[in-house]
Amino acid sequence: MTIDVVIVIAYFAMMILCGIVAMRRLKSTADYLVADRNLPLWVFFPCLSAVILGGGSTFGSASQSYQFGISGAWITLMFGLGVVVVGLLLASRIAKLNVFTLSELLQRRYGHGSGCISAMIAATYTVLIAVVQIIALGTIMKELLGWSLSFGILAGGIVTVIYTLIGGMIAITITDFIQFVIMTVGVILLLIFGIDAAGGVESVTRAVPPEFLTLTNISGQRLLGLFLSLFLGIMIGQDIWQRILTARNQNIARVGSIYAGLYSIGWGAAMGICGVLAYILLPNLASSQDALPALVIKVMPVGLSGIVLAALMSALMSTVSATVLASATLVTNDILKPLLHLDEAAEFKVSRAITAITGIVVIILSIYIGDVFVALDTAYSYLSGCLFVPIMAALFWSRAMWQAAIASIIVSAIAVTISLAVYGSSSAAPIIYGIGSSMVVMILVSLLIKAPTSARA
Repeated sequence: MTIDVVIVIAYFAMMILCGIVAMRRLKSTADYLVADRNLPLWVFFPCLSAVILGGGSTFGSASQSYQFGISGAWITLMFGLGVVVVGLLLASRIAKLNVFTLSELLQRRYGHGSGCISAMIAATYTVLIAVVQIIALGTIMKELLGWSLSFGILAGGIVTVIYTLIGGMIAITITDFIQFVIMTVGVILLLIFGIDAAGGVESVTRAVPPEFLTLTNISGQRLLGLFLSLFLGIMIGQDIWQRILTARNQNIARVGSIYAGLYSIGWGAAMGICGVLAYILLPNLASSQDALPALVIKVMPVGLSGIVLAALMSALMSTVSATVLASATLVTNDILKPLLHLDEAAEFKVSRAITAITGIVVIILSIYIGDVFVALDTAYSYLSGCLFVPIMAALFWSRAMWQAAIASIIVSAIAVTISLAVYGSSSAAPIIYGIGSSMVVMILVSLLIKAPTSARA
């Protein structure tokens, strides 16, 4: 166990070192926010994959698979399928936009403060996604070191925020590439040792109920909710868009997104298997949220378990850093910059300050919430429910009017908030009411208002 702890501490130190190295290469706001839009395919694909695969797609899928079998992997499968669609339909469009955020796109298309309003919603989403990752990081520290969940959240959160703060997107790019390699090797090792500990593939299939080996062992309502929230949500996530904007050209953005989506689908299958293995080998866990780190401790030899735990932390920290920076970018670029009329130098300084503040807020919320699924479901309810329709309309419907966009965001935000209070975050109702009300308002208001002759295309 001491060796494992040393490995994890060394990993943390390496991440901070990457931030220090990246800090020396920062020259502009574009460097800090989108790595100067210059990543080749061999760097872009693993970095985008690392952003996608965070706490929900790793701990969330394993936790659900511990309870429902392979069908628990639908969380990650929806992410992967959504990013494949992004690659096929949206990545080239996104890459050619000279913007930093999706809210900036809405402001250009609609104007009239739509960027500021959407930035508030999108920033809420990115903060909550970061919370998901920090809670999962705390879970690992709890299992590895016996710390309380709150102290584990504090330790993992501080390290991640430090290297993000000092190095920006360049630091995230360096660490994401390293983390992609570590997490790929780590999950392969975990599958090999886990299946062996369970007695082989045939023993695994005999040890679980037949429905555990199907993709239909979750309710249709839950599957619909995952489609509406995760599949649609990942397509408009600021963390995903901001990473796509780092691609060197449109072709790299398109191809790299498809590769990253396919890799994520494979990762989801692996997490589904890990959840089933934990169900067999650790049948009496107090919380299914502990399934993945407990499995690592159970089946991996000393030393290798530290490497695999570092790999799991890689999947989390890559998403924490991306979402913290994404939230800070939304606040700086779409709210403070137009409000305070920031120049290049001032924007750079403010971006760093907001990144630090965002990191502190994320850590505090993580300690307060303490549950991966509450944060994950709430985040995607607001993102998909409030912004999917106006963003798609901005890209594909020339008749969409600014009054309709703003009204659809406000009405759907109210619908989502009320539905969350009435039905809870695990229900599909908030996102159904959100998207439904957003679509109705967008279409009706756009058709009722006469388009001016100079309307934007």
